[in-house]
Amino acid sequence: MNPTPTPKPPPSPPLPALLQAPHRVAFLPGMVFAITLLAGWSLEMSSRLVGGHLPLSIPAALAHGFLMLYGIFPFFMTGFILTAGPRWLNVAAPSRASYLAIPALMAAGMVLWLTGLALGATLAVAGLLSYTLGFAGLVLIFGKLVAASPQTDRRHAMAVELAFVMGLAGLLAALYWLLSGDVTGWAVMRDLALWGFLLPVFLTVSHRMVPFFSSTVLTGYQAWRPNWLLYALLAGSLGHGLLHIAGVNTLPADLPLAALLAYTSWRWQLRASLRVRLLSMLHLAFTWLAIGFALYTIQGGAAFFGQPWLGLAPLHAITTGFFLTMMIAFVTRVSLGHSGRPLEASPGVWRLYLAAHWMALARVLADILPAGLTGMLYMLAASGWLLTLLCWGKLFIPGYLKRREDGKPG
Repeated sequence: MNPTPTPKPPPSPPLPALLQAPHRVAFLPGMVFAITLLAGWSLEMSSRLVGGHLPLSIPAALAHGFLMLYGIFPFFMTGFILTAGPRWLNVAAPSRASYLAIPALMAAGMVLWLTGLALGATLAVAGLLSYTLGFAGLVLIFGKLVAASPQTDRRHAMAVELAFVMGLAGLLAALYWLLSGDVTGWAVMRDLALWGFLLPVFLTVSHRMVPFFSSTVLTGYQAWRPNWLLYALLAGSLGHGLLHIAGVNTLPADLPLAALLAYTSWRWQLRASLRVRLLSMLHLAFTWLAIGFALYTIQGGAAFFGQPWLGLAPLHAITTGFFLTMMIAFVTRVSLGHSGRPLEASPGVWRLYLAAHWMALARVLADILPAGLTGMLYMLAASGWLLTLLCWGKLFIPGYLKRREDGKPG
């Protein structure tokens, strides 16, 4: 008599689309927090126009500084580097538990931090601890990937990892600030995050990916990304930060960096990129860096003659001009490619992208034009960014919740 066959266990239910790839679970909270933070800042700007302020447990300007640095960009960096990094390094992708836990801890921390603004700084401290734990996980996991890589050329991955370490140091400085009330901790956090973390990551990824993407779509394009260029760009960012921390004029770092960035845009063929909208989004965003450091150069020159000028305009040229528009450009490309859709910027995406540049310009001009126009321009920039990000999120958030259109995994 034949034995009764052992019944096969029922197949496990398919994993929700959101959980199937690192970029999905990190980009989604990144977009949600970007919209949330711009909504909050727009509300604060509206209150200031009528002579008021939001009742926050942490001063609005300090909260804004921290949230703009850590509340948006690190989520997108997490999704990108855990997706692209293993390919750079020729190693296996991180485990699902890893790429789920990192953005989950960071997102939970952001929720607590924002709640703490209304209910008390203790919750903000708890949120910062959760966020820092998640970010430390990113440093650890990506560091393991770098160490395990058989690639001889790991310079881009190592530069990103070192920048992440600087970002972690910035979080520890922020923790000191919240626990002690010493604003020096906030200032250290700001400089570490700007010049040691965010700008170096953006520069490193741009150095690797902008020439590569250009070579795939422009006929006869010769990718130009010498190693010395990467080192010079990173040295310029760190040099500016160190001079700023030391409280001295940053002109010696800013002038050569502005010239190098302008030359890089030319060598990367900005003009040729305009033939392909999705590619030109990367190139046009990069031009804001040359503008930002040119403004820093002008500011440094004026300081020699005791004429303070431009205020925060150079900084906002880099943060709202470069960081935000480059984020939109990169995330749009990754989101299209990893959802199985054509790598083309639709007319709607293109209009949103151009609107982002106008909002960046408004924010920079708010620091330059007469004081009577400042409040209105702040409000215009904040509300304009909010509307732009709302429309951008509407286009791409649904894609993170659905399977790829081409049926491939990921």
